[in-house]
Amino acid sequence: MNAVLRAWATTISICSIVLLSASFTANAQFKVVGPPPFSPAVAREKVRALLAKVEPSNRQQTIATLSGLLAWYRDIIDEELIAAWRKNGRENLNEVVESLADARVATQVINFSWREQREAIFNLSDAPMLGHLMFRFPESAQPFLDDLFSRPAPVLTEAEAQAVCRILIDMPDLGTWRNSAMQILPHYRQAAESLIAQDARGADQERRYQALRWASDLKWEVAGMENEAPSPRTTTIRRPVRSPSPADDRPPRRERTATVLMPPPEADGGTESGAVASAHSSPPVHIPVPPPQPEPPTSIGSTPASSPHPASYEGPRSGTLESNGNPIPQNAEYVFRNLPAVKMQLDYDTKIWDARLVPGDGQTQRLILKNKSSGPQKRCVVHWSVIP
Repeated sequence: MNAVLRAWATTISICSIVLLSASFTANAQFKVVGPPPFSPAVAREKVRALLAKVEPSNRQQTIATLSGLLAWYRDIIDEELIAAWRKNGRENLNEVVESLADARVATQVINFSWREQREAIFNLSDAPMLGHLMFRFPESAQPFLDDLFSRPAPVLTEAEAQAVCRILIDMPDLGTWRNSAMQILPHYRQAAESLIAQDARGADQERRYQALRWASDLKWEVAGMENEAPSPRTTTIRRPVRSPSPADDRPPRRERTATVLMPPPEADGGTESGAVASAHSSPPVHIPVPPPQPEPPTSIGSTPASSPHPASYEGPRSGTLESNGNPIPQNAEYVFRNLPAVKMQLDYDTKIWDARLVPGDGQTQRLILKNKSSGPQKRCVVHWSVIP
């Protein structure tokens, strides 16, 4: 009898330990948010009051306060953001909407702005925010693209046409956005040419390169650009035209794509790669020539004597480098290894990545892209083509 009791006691003790361990595991895996600080009705009044009083001096504090309430009141904040955008006095809300928007807010804001209040909202001052929302939430752009692809094309005022062209010209060359722009921009050529010429004359060198690229791709002789030609850095990588939908997978951030000269992957397409944590800053897009080393490194845009000449290169003429594995954290680096020294053109999103070349093993180099965005990136995509 005592043996039976001892066995039962042992069993109960083991079960208690297991339950206690399970509770510790649960506490380690889940963060306790706590009860909501206000009732839904009170929260709604507070959110509405904050949005009504937004101005440049308190905009960042408003964003921080509302961000802290999202865990409990996401739906309420969405509804009040949409309602505030539909009222007059929205000029101070651009940054708030862009910072707090989800797919629901983006869809409602763009649909209202494009189809209900186009004349009041679609202008150059609002175009950057609207373009950013379309890029982050591709489904929100569908009404915008559907209308622009309809025939006949919508008749737009000068301000509306400039806003449409600015969104398309600034959109990163990912998914089908550039192909869509190539078909839409000719319908609003005067506005598009004006913006391209303006970018070409500006001080922003990346905008200048992109302006030359647009003029070249569209085969336009833009006023003020007659004597300028795209540098080898800006030759377009051609891709087949697909249906005009921006719903392809892409990184969450936005802005322009740059083109630089780089070595390509090996002829068989194989690339060893991996993410490397790093906190140091990377050089800008204008990548410097590596300093002399005991083994001569490959200079960007040139072919060393020990490297294959482009004319003798028999591998693929174009393709894509793409990361694999886990998301790449903020300030981490992704490395493409074993790149030989063949001159090559490379397109990537300069607002998300910094790039540099460093000597690799033997006569190879490594292409290192650093995630300089505000959060992790699911993948890194680089389009390349060999330059003769």
